[in-house]
Amino acid sequence: MMLVNEGLKAGDLDGIVSKRFSVDQYKSKMGDDKNILVLGFVVDGQAPARDLERFAEVGYKSVLDADATPGTLEDGKHRVFIEFARSPDVVKQIIAFLEDLKKLANIEEFEYTYHKGENPTMVSAETMGENIPTTPEAYEMKVNEMKVSEARNFFDRYDMMECTINENMMTVKKAGAGEHLKFELHKFGTTNEIRTEAKAFKIDMDSIAECTHLTKYFGDYNITKTNENQFIFSNGGQSALVSKSGW
Repeated sequence: MMLVNEGLKAGDLDGIVSKRFSVDQYKSKMGDDKNILVLGFVVDGQAPARDLERFAEVGYKSVLDADATPGTLEDGKHRVFIEFARSPDVVKQIIAFLEDLKKLANIEEFEYTYHKGENPTMVSAETMGENIPTTPEAYEMKVNEMKVSEARNFFDRYDMMECTINENMMTVKKAGAGEHLKFELHKFGTTNEIRTEAKAFKIDMDSIAECTHLTKYFGDYNITKTNENQFIFSNGGQSALVSKSGW
């Protein structure tokens, strides 16, 4: 791989590309996430973001698509999304791309976060091979494991419930309670994000009674019901959007 690409040469992106990038945090434009892996880079400035976009797209057959965000982020920076096919060879392909990007950006070592994680891991074939699912089946399994962990952490902070999850269906039973509650999990996110998507809330007596019952069952949550018959559980700035099933 030549480092001259649309006029770019070694060191041209020095101090402009962050050494930390994300894997599988953002959705693919090209297809299903189980088939496509997305790397997210942070870049200072729109022009260098476009340079990185072209560098990835033009220079690498393994790159399916590269896209620089047209607008700035809250901190004035730009993101560049680079997509690879999820395959047994994808870690090698990423490592090869990063080795060239190191020279372009004068970065000694890259580090990455996976999905919604905040703690970075140093890039190596070993760590990426362990953390990144390289087949659709492995991706779906990892996503389900993360969803189970996320749901348990959110709904059972005090380890007082039995909580099982099969795909998007969650069954919970509080210690000492006689009933099981079943929900379909739709989304986790910040409270602002989840509540913004809700068009309107139900405030009739039946809906209020359901929310009161759930509050008594789960504890310290702000629970509201939407016009789409879904419930928003909110706590500590985070929310879950669910609908009831089987109770």
